[in-house]
Amino acid sequence: MKKSNDYLRNFVTIFFARKLVIVTVALVIIGGSVLFALLYPPIYGATSSVILKGAIALRNPESIEKTQTEIGSVGETELFSEIEIILANVVAQNTADELIEKGFDFGGFGTEESKRERAVSQIRAMTEANLNPRSSTITIQTTWNNPEKAKTILEVLLDNYFKYRSEVFKPREAETFFAVQLEKFSKELQEKENELRQLTIDSQTPDKASEMQNNLLNMKTLERQLFDLKQAYLDQKFKVNLMEADIRSGEASYFSYIKDPQILELSNLVLEIIKQRNEEARIFHPESKKIENYNKQIQAAMGNFKHEIGKYVNAQKSELENINSKMEFLVNQIKTLRDQNMNHYEASVRAKMLERQIAVLEDSYDTFTKRLEEAKISNTYQTNTLFSVSLLTRPEASSTPIFPVKTKVISMGILAGIIMGIAVGFLMEFFNHTFKTPEDVDNNTDMIYIFSIPE
Repeated sequence: MKKSNDYLRNFVTIFFARKLVIVTVALVIIGGSVLFALLYPPIYGATSSVILKGAIALRNPESIEKTQTEIGSVGETELFSEIEIILANVVAQNTADELIEKGFDFGGFGTEESKRERAVSQIRAMTEANLNPRSSTITIQTTWNNPEKAKTILEVLLDNYFKYRSEVFKPREAETFFAVQLEKFSKELQEKENELRQLTIDSQTPDKASEMQNNLLNMKTLERQLFDLKQAYLDQKFKVNLMEADIRSGEASYFSYIKDPQILELSNLVLEIIKQRNEEARIFHPESKKIENYNKQIQAAMGNFKHEIGKYVNAQKSELENINSKMEFLVNQIKTLRDQNMNHYEASVRAKMLERQIAVLEDSYDTFTKRLEEAKISNTYQTNTLFSVSLLTRPEASSTPIFPVKTKVISMGILAGIIMGIAVGFLMEFFNHTFKTPEDVDNNTDMIYIFSIPE
């Protein structure tokens, strides 16, 4: 099997075989890059730089004796923190507000608030702050479609950055702020403590948990007594209903279950007279004088008996009402204890919440007390601010667009067009599996090559 090693000839062959595709792709990409470079709206940039210097900060009384007050170098952490301040949303908002007041148009429609939000987003998107290598300087850049406007935006941004930074690192204002906050926490702490004290006075018990436990025990005792009274009430009511039914029936023998001695004596007397009358009725005529006397005696005894029964029934009814009154009293007592427990529980929850709030306020009070002392020490012993920032170079706008750079875009387009054209041509040739050279016949078949006809 023979293989061709004439790679240059293969390259030239493929190039001429796919010259139309290669030239077409290259011209399209080059033409697109030229159109992009010529037609894309130019973006201009304005740049400026600031330099930072640092000083040793005295944070507590011990550091006064230990720390010397020489100027120190600014660390990388401080430089990146300064970049965060430059790119802070507050700075962008203040810049947008000032530019809108000056009549700067950020485009778009909508409400004033939506326009402001859009302006803040655009300012943050077009602002860059980068740390310069091996230095304590930061380069700030803003971009816009007009060089003068880009410069104006950067000037306003720098002005608001310095203002915001002065607010962040002003010890005097910090001392005032901490003092105001300390007074505020002190008042809130006193109010919460007075509220907790008043809550204890209103609940009339310092130990709410113990009082609730005692109330629960008392409630259990009263509930047992109430259960016994309910049983006694039902028994007594059944007894009264039975006696009233017997009274309506008129049968004296029905009251034999009453254990009252006087009623039992009258009942026996009535029964004895009835017995005697029944015995005499066997001898005498029912309308005889003797039988009539017995009937009169029975009627008189029965009247006395019913009178006593009525008194006894009334006494039992009074006892029933007494039991009912005791039941109502116990129900009210149980309800009172339950209400007291609910009040104690609510007071306990409120007291715990107040205690948590007091703990938080005490912690905040201690923290702001320390911060106030630190601010006072800083104002007394520190002559310079924590970081000093100076404007190293004033905002300057570029006279030529920073994007797109025509020469760079066109040259990159030419290079990309040539590479992509050749790549597309070779890919098409790679996926074309037809025989192109006499060597392909020898390499891929066992047939003999005789001659070839050029295109």
